[in-house]
Amino acid sequence: MHAAVLRYFEAVAEDGSIRRASERLHISPSAVNRQILKIEDYFGTPLFERRPDGMRLTDAGRLVLRHAQATLHDFTRLRGEIDQLRGILSGVVTIATLDSLTVHFLPDAAGRFIADHPAVQIRIVACDPMEIVHSLGQGNADLGLTFSPARQGGITVVHDIPCPMHAIMRPDHALAARSALTLEDCGASRLLYQDSSSSMQAFFGPEMDAFKRAHEPAVVSNTLAALKHLLLQGAGVAFYTRMGFTEELASGRLVAVPLKDERLSRLRLGLIAPSDRRPTLAAEAMTEHLQEALVRFAAARG
Repeated sequence: MHAAVLRYFEAVAEDGSIRRASERLHISPSAVNRQILKIEDYFGTPLFERRPDGMRLTDAGRLVLRHAQATLHDFTRLRGEIDQLRGILSGVVTIATLDSLTVHFLPDAAGRFIADHPAVQIRIVACDPMEIVHSLGQGNADLGLTFSPARQGGITVVHDIPCPMHAIMRPDHALAARSALTLEDCGASRLLYQDSSSSMQAFFGPEMDAFKRAHEPAVVSNTLAALKHLLLQGAGVAFYTRMGFTEELASGRLVAVPLKDERLSRLRLGLIAPSDRRPTLAAEAMTEHLQEALVRFAAARG
């Protein structure tokens, strides 16, 4: 079908490689390449630059990709509407999210959703905050969970909740009994940093950036799982929101001390969606489900 050919094209554009696209699609590289050549022959112009480091879209290729994404989105919605006539909610929902939300919050919410809607497939992709915004803008995700961005074209903030930054540590740490801390209060402790892109500064502000430059960490990791294990061992202090530590905080194995920094104490977590395209029925249902989950989380925290 036309949709299948467009999926091949979209996969090569996203992966920058026929081989990687074929692995994702579970189709032979030669079959993918034949379809790309057919599309290029139809339009009479190259749609990709073949480089040693991979496939890169030409200007014409970017136009085709925009058409492919819009067509595939509409086709997915059509399938969902037809399934709805049979009383089935179906489709694929891609959620771009902060790494910390992949530990408890989002798996719990996704588990409840697929228990009610087993024909829906959920894709969860962990990204940096601004990467999440860009992913929605480029049509690579249906929903995003990130620190609320400034209002911008193409993005709607569906719902947001307070999500302040805390100093996370074991209850036997010397700072654990404090009611609140400044960043400098934590400077003498061993520090555990989440390795992240410079896009974080837009949300965390210059104070956090300056603090990190002035204080060398004991450990840097790009995954929360590794740092959480170290925190539980008493290896030091890390800076996170509470959302990735709900079980550990509830059990008392870790504590979260609020930070006094105005920027960090006023962070908000936002559920965002594209404003320039109509969501699929599955994405609409997931949007409502995640909004309710955020409301429950905020209410439980008081």
